[in-house]
Amino acid sequence: MEKPLFSILMANYNNGIYLMDAIESVRKQTYANWEIVLVDDSSTDNSEEIYRELEKDERIHIYRNENNKGCGYTKRRCAELATGELCGFLDPDDALLPEAIETMVVEHNKFPKASLIYSCHVIADEHLENQRIVKGNAVEEGKTYLESTEGGPTHFASFKRDLYKKTKGIDSKFIRAVDQDLYFKLEEVGELKYVNQPLYIYRQGTGSNISLGNLNVRKALCWDMIAMVDACQRRNLSIDQIAFTHVLREMDEIAEISAWEKEKQMKSSKEYRMGKTMLAPIRLFNKIFRKN
Repeated sequence: MEKPLFSILMANYNNGIYLMDAIESVRKQTYANWEIVLVDDSSTDNSEEIYRELEKDERIHIYRNENNKGCGYTKRRCAELATGELCGFLDPDDALLPEAIETMVVEHNKFPKASLIYSCHVIADEHLENQRIVKGNAVEEGKTYLESTEGGPTHFASFKRDLYKKTKGIDSKFIRAVDQDLYFKLEEVGELKYVNQPLYIYRQGTGSNISLGNLNVRKALCWDMIAMVDACQRRNLSIDQIAFTHVLREMDEIAEISAWEKEKQMKSSKEYRMGKTMLAPIRLFNKIFRKN
């Protein structure tokens, strides 16, 4: 498996405004042997116009759900339609860094028993600017991801398709936390490995309503709990103790996202921009004074 086909899996619903950023980030990869498997979940925006151009590229395969089915169903269908030996999901409003696929191919060749290999990622604003690296962590020594209070899969997460096929696959009923369900299942058929390198750009904060953003995070937490309960039942583990561990971890993540959103809103306010303008002459004076 030295130069395997890598399937980039995309589940799109009304993300036409950002879709080409994601597609172009794949086209700019340093690794050439890839395909894009895109399943549209009955979008109502301009996505269909974009597809007509994309379908001219024989490496891009576009499928459509007749009705809106939700994230779990659509991502499951992506995985079923993939033909690559390796796969990785890319959300249509995000992007990959140029060496993402090549790095993952190297790592999968290095660790043939690994079912899932993941990296740390970059968080950016809606323009893919103001980037900051979010460091990931390997799962704690001697613990599974399900039991861990620190570390665990984040973007970019790639998996071996033959090992994925040994699981029950992504649960179609999931509306959110689909990735968590996938990670738990992959852990049950192979090893998880961490690459300490940012490979994925996560576009965050496209909405201006902080309360709504936090509400969506909390909804995702509920679905994460469902994925956790399902995993405990498959593994015959105590749901009570595992649930407590996960609540602590998810509360930390919610706090981090809330702080980032509040900082972003503050910097976009009229008062912040006015203050920055007023301080500009003072900064210039200090710069000149220090040089002299």
